[in-house]
Amino acid sequence: MRNIIITGATSFIGIHLINELLKNEVCIYAVIRPQSNNRSRLPIDSRINVIELEMEEYDRLPDLIEKADHFYHLAWQGTRVPLRDDILIQRKNYECAVKAFEAATEMGCTLFLGTGSQAEYGKMVGAVNEETLCNPLTEYGKRKLETCRELMERADEKGIRFVWIRLFSIYGPYDFQGTMVMSSIEKMLRNSEISMTEGIQLWDYLYVGDAVKAMTLLSENNNGQGVYNIASGDYKPLRSFVEIMKEVLHSDSKILLGAVPYGTQGPVDLTPDISKIKQMGWTPLVTFEQGIEEIIKQSIIMKQLYYN
Repeated sequence: MRNIIITGATSFIGIHLINELLKNEVCIYAVIRPQSNNRSRLPIDSRINVIELEMEEYDRLPDLIEKADHFYHLAWQGTRVPLRDDILIQRKNYECAVKAFEAATEMGCTLFLGTGSQAEYGKMVGAVNEETLCNPLTEYGKRKLETCRELMERADEKGIRFVWIRLFSIYGPYDFQGTMVMSSIEKMLRNSEISMTEGIQLWDYLYVGDAVKAMTLLSENNNGQGVYNIASGDYKPLRSFVEIMKEVLHSDSKILLGAVPYGTQGPVDLTPDISKIKQMGWTPLVTFEQGIEEIIKQSIIMKQLYYN
């Protein structure tokens, strides 16, 4: 049985990762914040051991866990505006990631998988692959990139396999309600108007279930190493995704294209090249339509559990 540590275990992606890992014989150490409001999201399973620690305390993990095999580092604060440009918060994230890595080495982990972001690339022009020069524009993107480079160097020195996944727009159940997908679903179910930009920017959405399958594939395949873009690769104008949601939900919402102006940079595209991860044998399986249907299905199930 493999011992696995996951920080940020009750996060949107963390919960889906745990459910995916539980399909195998594993022992999971779910590291969460003390008194986390999302603790109830964790599945009820004897193979899950909950450890409450602040991020600054990750150096205490070796005192609590004798031996571990794989370490998934998902925890990161300040992922939303305006905290993305909070220098102190983003610097602390970097420092805590280094603590997590050092703890992983002390516990004998053979793999450390960290979660990066599309923000590491900055403004994209054309298809972007893992060799594209990074020019992050936010403190969030800068510290993610710094973390990637620092941990990659330390992993090389320690002889630990290191994987860094650059996530693009991931969506699905438990996602933040303020995202374009989740907020649009909420409005469409009420047939309310939706104000947005012209929606001409190219965008990429990947269902969270496919994302965690990519993560587990990279962790299980010893050839998985280095940086990987994790996205659908099926990018299209943002307005197209909104139109698909409206059709799937049979909504009468009026879409007010152009009601929201673009920022000073104008339309910003997301055009990831996912050739590298596909060479590992991974490919997205869930279409955007199916992903929206799954969000609605899970929402109905959660409401039934709550009211019963």
